[in-house]
Amino acid sequence: MKKRMNTIFSQKEVNTGRQQEFDYLKGIFMLFIYLIHAFQATLSPEDLVTRWLYMFATMSGAAIFIFVMGIGTVYSRNTAPAAFVKSGLRMVVYQYLDNIAYVAALLIPYPFVAGGLSQNELERCWFMARVYIQYTNIFFITGIIYLVLALLKKLDVKTIWYVVIGVAAGIAAPLLYGTPVNVPVAGYLVRLLIGEADFVSFTPIYFLSYALFGVAFGKLLRRVKDKAGFYRILAVASSVIVVVWWALVFGRYGSDLPEMMAVLSAAYTCPDLWHVAASLAHILLFAAVFFYIGERRKKRGGPDSPAARQILYYSGHISKYYALHVPVYLVVLGCHGYESFQGYQCWLLALFSMFVTELMVRGYNYFFERRITYGRRKEG
Repeated sequence: MKKRMNTIFSQKEVNTGRQQEFDYLKGIFMLFIYLIHAFQATLSPEDLVTRWLYMFATMSGAAIFIFVMGIGTVYSRNTAPAAFVKSGLRMVVYQYLDNIAYVAALLIPYPFVAGGLSQNELERCWFMARVYIQYTNIFFITGIIYLVLALLKKLDVKTIWYVVIGVAAGIAAPLLYGTPVNVPVAGYLVRLLIGEADFVSFTPIYFLSYALFGVAFGKLLRRVKDKAGFYRILAVASSVIVVVWWALVFGRYGSDLPEMMAVLSAAYTCPDLWHVAASLAHILLFAAVFFYIGERRKKRGGPDSPAARQILYYSGHISKYYALHVPVYLVVLGCHGYESFQGYQCWLLALFSMFVTELMVRGYNYFFERRITYGRRKEG
């Protein structure tokens, strides 16, 4: 066993390039986000296919982005604590700028449809506006977690302690959830961190484990010299956990789909340590699959397919896609009278958002790159 480990790992950091399997993982999940949010953002009941996809996605989802963020801090060129603080503050600012865009998207159609709205629809519109102006999701939790990682980096914490603290956070999170703090302002801020409010989508304390485990995994990954052997071991171990997880889920809720979905949905946003372990098993199994697909493509040679390039483009600009696709849904919801949609309409809406968001992201990147090029020429 020791000899086998010596063939996989190196004493030095040798695997320092781009870990493209995680780029594919993030990019592909953006497709799930488009579809699932088409139902959620428009207050529409999910159809059967989307329910199954959503239950499957609860075992990865936001956890992918936070786990990969943890890995990314190890592979980043600038790992100074000050850089992490800057990234954290920037992500928190992004969250509230995004919230302003959400509310604007909700209210832009309002003057054109207000005359035909029922009292219930009016109340729903203003309730959503109040929620979205305070909303916290992936940007907010990423920002807070960056600040925690900055502190750990400043303290020069050893790798093992990232694992220990991650386990402790996974155990403590369910115990702290929704704990009331009856202090003005401070109580509100604590609620953003430990949850239980209409405007809190994800809470930092629950997802901190994914980031800390991501850091530890990233440090391990940098010492892997035989990635094929490494992922072979991970795939076997992860497959066992995945099979056990779904066997337990179906054994308990298999005949009751609504209950299964309710439980998995709650566990997705508020995972305990077992759920964190199962989610990581899913993520690592997917990463292993994408690694082997990538290795097979390299052996065949030739350029990436258009689909692969698009997936990588999603990954490279994931924050822009994530920020922009929801306002598209909210504008359409407002034009629809703040009513929910039927299933097929949400699927069409997801396709529409993919097209519109693509134009916005590509257009922004094109003009931004042109501006940089123009500035360099002017300086030259």
